[in-house]
Amino acid sequence: MTTITVTIWHNVAVDGQGRPTGMLDGYQPGDPVVRVFTYQAGPAGRLPDDIAEEAFAICNGHPRDARGTDLARQYYQRRLRSLSVGDVVAAGEVALAVGRPAGWDPVRGGLSEVRTDQHGTHPLPLPSPVSGDAAGPGERPHEGTAP
Repeated sequence: MTTITVTIWHNVAVDGQGRPTGMLDGYQPGDPVVRVFTYQAGPAGRLPDDIAEEAFAICNGHPRDARGTDLARQYYQRRLRSLSVGDVVAAGEVALAVGRPAGWDPVRGGLSEVRTDQHGTHPLPLPSPVSGDAAGPGERPHEGTAP
């Protein structure tokens, strides 16, 4: 079975007064984002938007099936906040930002990854320099599949 990696990124952009801007303005090119969760999904002919919708449901505690329930449990065990406007879901190589007021906006260019750890946003552990595998809940080696 062919799988793709789905990666959840939290937008941590703030204005000059420290207020989060992603939820107000949506994702803007150059916004700092934190890689917080990743899993393997079967594309099965689905469009990236469909995979992003499934990820949104999982990361907001509304999974559609037993596998989604397990992923939601793993997501919330990491003490992560819900996915919100301005956050990004990457379905394989296609990055989509949660749109405002709804839907998905394509992310143009690369993401500006940071490793900020704050309430509800905790970066995934760095891969082990020995094995190249990640170490922690919600992180799977890219060769494997999520349960």
